[in-house]
Amino acid sequence: MQKTSCCNAGTRGVKSALMGLLLACILVLVPSISPAYDLGEIRTGFYAREGNNASPAKTAGNNIYIKFFDDRWVGMMYIPYPYARAVDDEVVSRVFAAARKQVSSAALLKGKYGLLDEAATIQIERYGYLEDRIVFECSAMSPCTVRLGDGDLELIRPGVINEHIIRYVHVAGP
Repeated sequence: MQKTSCCNAGTRGVKSALMGLLLACILVLVPSISPAYDLGEIRTGFYAREGNNASPAKTAGNNIYIKFFDDRWVGMMYIPYPYARAVDDEVVSRVFAAARKQVSSAALLKGKYGLLDEAATIQIERYGYLEDRIVFECSAMSPCTVRLGDGDLELIRPGVINEHIIRYVHVAGP
């Protein structure tokens, strides 16, 4: 008769969590892995979610922007909708710069930064590389990945059943 263990049922989830933690540690500790694309271009300006100022923003309740900074930092900004329709690109760039100046480590910030009428939420995290993708924590079950295109990017958020792919377009900085 074969012996079975009632404890084996949860080991798959524990192993997945440990592998995710190991991956995150490797991405932070091994900065020498470099991508096959030019990082200077992605640091100019920011990326705006397709659907900002439209029904996706109305449904989600905000416009979403992504900004890549020097030294492997990334910021995601959420400006409340419908107020976000009144915010222009120059203000978005200035808010990102003001938020980045406030922190020296990963942070979740909320404020007006002397530039907005309503408070925006900004998450700033370190990013790393995994093959041809950028990887960072984005308040999901597992790290988000970014696949860069020509003038756009796809943010891939893990989900319970499938991945959520959200397109962003590049907005040149002022």
